[in-house]
Amino acid sequence: MSQVTYRDGVAILQLIFFVAYLGCALLLCMKHGFRRSSGWVILITFSLLRVIGASFQLATIHYPSRSVYGGALICDAIGISPLTVLNLGLLARVNRFVPRKMNQKLFGILSIASLVAVSLGIHGGTKVAQSSNPFKPNSEVKAAVCIFTAIYVIAVGIFLMLLNQRSTIPGPEMRLLYCFAACAPFVVVRLAYALIADFSGDKKFNAFSGNTTIYLCMSALMEIIAVAFCVVTGLTLRKLPAEFAQDQQRSVEEGKVRQTSHSYPVEQQ
Repeated sequence: MSQVTYRDGVAILQLIFFVAYLGCALLLCMKHGFRRSSGWVILITFSLLRVIGASFQLATIHYPSRSVYGGALICDAIGISPLTVLNLGLLARVNRFVPRKMNQKLFGILSIASLVAVSLGIHGGTKVAQSSNPFKPNSEVKAAVCIFTAIYVIAVGIFLMLLNQRSTIPGPEMRLLYCFAACAPFVVVRLAYALIADFSGDKKFNAFSGNTTIYLCMSALMEIIAVAFCVVTGLTLRKLPAEFAQDQQRSVEEGKVRQTSHSYPVEQQ
């Protein structure tokens, strides 16, 4: 009879937290809007990937097939994308309140780059699952991780540029920068784990056959903590009036940098 392993226990932990985060993500989207520009839709994607990935891992208890492990591998690999894009979304909202805005095209380009990396991760993960060694990452998976890392490095640069204009950012919106800063150590460790796992050849860093404690501390817990910061921040943020969203949408569509003419909304008593 198959037994529940330490690694399966980590999957159960992920399942518990990310099912809860999925519910929070739906609440955030209902509060801030389901528009892609609201940024919180990506949290739904991330939570679903982690729930599905954990489910694949638990399925290996009774069905330890190559395809099931392949599904878990793909979900683990491409799940870094929404994590980085989620943090990028925090900055995209702050960007609407500074006088020297980043061109909205940059955020669009980074999102497209993330989709390219996701495609590479899916294709590479599928090939790995069909190979003789389903736990050894190939060039596509490695390229995907490199793209995710590059996106986050650029996001850190954007954060520093926005931080330099912090005196012009409304107080309530500053918590987005605080959130990004709070998430940074955990996201960096998570990316470091992925890079070490894919490039070092050290079997201890394999997400499925390696050291489970390392995976728990450098991957699973890092994601859980980072998303917790984002969820708490999102739930405490005020919903912006429709004119803010419309102004941003026009900026994205036209590729222009607009100055938001509307004052920051004052909370009604």
